Amino acid sequence: MPSSRLPKPSQTAPDVPPLIAVVGLTASGKSDWAMQIARHVDGEIVSIDSRQIYRRLDIGTAKPSTDLREEVAHWCIDIVDPTERYSLGEYLKAARAAIADIRARGKRPIAVGGSGQHMRALLEGWQVPPVAEDPEFREALIHEPVDTLFERLNAVDPAAAEQIGPTNARRIIRALEVHHLTGKPISEWQRSREPVDVRTVAPEVPLDELDERIMRRTVGMFAAGLVEEVRDLLAEGVREDAPGFDSIGYREVLAHLAGDLSVEQAIDGVAQATRRFARRQRAWFRRDDPAICWAADVPLAMLE
Repeated sequence: MPSSRLPKPSQTAPDVPPLIAVVGLTASGKSDWAMQIARHVDGEIVSIDSRQIYRRLDIGTAKPSTDLREEVAHWCIDIVDPTERYSLGEYLKAARAAIADIRARGKRPIAVGGSGQHMRALLEGWQVPPVAEDPEFREALIHEPVDTLFERLNAVDPAAAEQIGPTNARRIIRALEVHHLTGKPISEWQRSREPVDVRTVAPEVPLDELDERIMRRTVGMFAAGLVEEVRDLLAEGVREDAPGFDSIGYREVLAHLAGDLSVEQAIDGVAQATRRFARRQRAWFRRDDPAICWAADVPLAMLE
């Protein structure tokens, strides 16, 4: 089962400075911190966000602005179309290649994001099973009740079942698929890892202030044209069940466009779902994790 803590910093060669990681809860200010750090250390940013990989999903994923991306190079953004699936293994390959490229040019890589599994996999050096999805196998499972799938997973890989939990059907199916294709539990694959030398920082924001930030950001997304963004994508032929739409913000806007929610209800729904997501992120980025430096301001001195 993946550790609930980030890897402790390790020593590295003096000419290869550690990776910098900016982690923490959604809407806590990670992107602003990453920009400050990049300017200070001559760095480039690697996005650790499972939604920003999608092209044309800009407003609902809170992508950095064009101006910011022109000032500081950002990697692992706009990789695939909303209709495509992009596995954790594919993401890790792209992120590791980006980090190597940044370092080869004498710059400092800065990983930033709140996608807990993706961040953990990158920083802990997970070795992801080298197998693609099996459509036939998935089709045989996709209509089974999630509790039945969870029982099957618990029988062949109890460690993965404990880590994934009984409600995440997508990840349960992937774990069953890996076992089916490789004969090896996905938890065993994940135990084989090469931790990265990293300095990890996180913005410390009180939960009541975080809730206010989430509401302001949600209102701002709708004001910036989130509904129009989704409407345009649908007009281009992107289906409602496209992988890119399977995220907070887009689900609620789709319900609004279907006539199930008013704009006000959609805004409230996005804000509530985002607040719940932020609480879940606390399991990935723990306040008592000694490997994370939580601070009110960017601790630039520790990143030299």
